[in-house]
Amino acid sequence: MAEKMGIKSLKVSVDSQLVANQMNGTFEARDPVIQKYLRLTEEMANKFEFFSITQVPRSMNKKADALSKLATSVFSHFSKDVWVEVLCQKSTDVVQEVAPVEEVETWMSPIITYLKTRTLPVDGAAARKIRMKAPLYMLREGVLFKKSFTAPLLRCVGPNEAETIVREVHEGTCCMHAGFRTVVGKIMRLRYFLPSMYRDMKEIIKACVSCQHQAPQIHMPAHELIPITSAWPFYKWAIDLVGTFPDGNHLVVAIDFFIK
Repeated sequence: MAEKMGIKSLKVSVDSQLVANQMNGTFEARDPVIQKYLRLTEEMANKFEFFSITQVPRSMNKKADALSKLATSVFSHFSKDVWVEVLCQKSTDVVQEVAPVEEVETWMSPIITYLKTRTLPVDGAAARKIRMKAPLYMLREGVLFKKSFTAPLLRCVGPNEAETIVREVHEGTCCMHAGFRTVVGKIMRLRYFLPSMYRDMKEIIKACVSCQHQAPQIHMPAHELIPITSAWPFYKWAIDLVGTFPDGNHLVVAIDFFIK
């Protein structure tokens, strides 16, 4: 704003001794949050050819107090409007893009082309798939959305954007580190859609060190147990040796798989 107005010199008067001395270098900012605000203020101050900040003592601040009280005590016959601005984000936070822009051909390209120009791929099987999938999608201001019977429209995303969203939900600010079904459900509640979300989520969880270390131990066998059957007695049997016992003997156990 100051650059647009052509302001080259700025003199600031504040009633906070801490703020004034931290800007002048007399006081040291130790709190990490205050350090961020201090660096941001110094960057803004460097844009001016001349910048100074001074503290106004309380004894010399009576005029400002009188003006603030005067604004609320007189001119009662005038209509007063109070303008409130809610800052949902700190000025020290770095604004990052949610995901990179997709610039290559993705799974959405044939569907978008068909919805815009009714053009189908040359391959007959691919054209048939696009024709069947197209009614499930819609275009709104050039953005592809997935329709749903019981949920709002889901914004379709490409592989690069989906990877950023999946990692943000799984191990970013949300830091869920939950199972792939839970994370996929969270992504869909955020109104994003990708056909391969379940597969991608499984691969990310497999590569996540925290999930592998902190996951509960699974005591079930990796595969289903295969029963051993026998057609008649002693068709299949096994012998096992148990021991050694304290007296030096061994125990021989024979098992018939027919009668167990």
